[in-house]
Amino acid sequence: MAAERRIKWGILFNGDNLSLDEILRYAHMAEEAGADSLWSSDLGRDAFTPLAAMGGVVKSVRLGTAVATFARPPMHTETAAMTMAELTGQKFVLGLGTAPWEWNRDWHGLADYKPVIRMREYVGCIRKMWSSSPAHAIEYDGAFVNVRGYRRFIPAPCPAVPIYLAAVRERMLELAGEVGDGLLANTLNTPAYFRDIVRPRIAAGMAKAGRSGAPFEFVTLKSCAVNEDRARALALAKRAIAFYATLDYFDIVLDPAGFAEQKERIRAAHTRNDLPAMLDAVTEDMIDALVLAGTADEVRAQLEPFEGLVDTVILSCPILAEDPEETRANHEAMIRAFAR
Repeated sequence: MAAERRIKWGILFNGDNLSLDEILRYAHMAEEAGADSLWSSDLGRDAFTPLAAMGGVVKSVRLGTAVATFARPPMHTETAAMTMAELTGQKFVLGLGTAPWEWNRDWHGLADYKPVIRMREYVGCIRKMWSSSPAHAIEYDGAFVNVRGYRRFIPAPCPAVPIYLAAVRERMLELAGEVGDGLLANTLNTPAYFRDIVRPRIAAGMAKAGRSGAPFEFVTLKSCAVNEDRARALALAKRAIAFYATLDYFDIVLDPAGFAEQKERIRAAHTRNDLPAMLDAVTEDMIDALVLAGTADEVRAQLEPFEGLVDTVILSCPILAEDPEETRANHEAMIRAFAR
């Protein structure tokens, strides 16, 4: 069965309750099992430092941020990406995302929040910074991003770094098609969402930019809970849905899939800070539709409908997992389930 799969797979370490030593052990294990890529996010830890540590224990896999957020100053993102490109022998992917607007307002002071415009400028500025040198300063003028007289103090290790954009809704999807080298679709999604929304919007963005047919990678995050005891896998998977369903930008996935009522119950419980009620509002049909959960055979089968719609799946342990031992067991089970 493994030989029949065409979708590449990777692992996201996304603020899991794992030690960094454990992350490095699972990174090595995943590479040995045939993973294409390993990823880290601005959640729990920063997005770049764990990847640099992984670079010391793996040899062939791609390393990427999924995601680094645009709250970081462009220069810091550009220099971190440059360092990772050099460290990995140009096997680094810079995945960028916005993060929820509340985080940007309350944690980063980004009060004037127009995410599509800001992200367009952020990508453009980073790419322009990449072209600077000790003898060539650059400037960037935008509504949100402004840089004066920026120059590199050392040459760039390569001409460019691939930039993938995290996107859920239509305008950000179109922007990914316009300016990105790939898409990082967020973790709650369905094949219908990819057919009806993602691929048409990416195609529209690419056409708008005059780059139809250019290389472009469709990557999706998928929360994945694997256990030979199916009930335990479903219980763990509920935590991912309970967390992400509180974010209104997932309405584009949840409402067409028929989960508007469940979504509202989850959000109402969230306002009361009632995690048990949030989990109780997650139904089994939501698990079946939105995440990968079950035995190893079941999660492999659940990925099959995405064939031809995505190029790469990034597996992640459901967020809000309470027991570190359960998190460790799930990482090992995910890797075994998708080993080639």
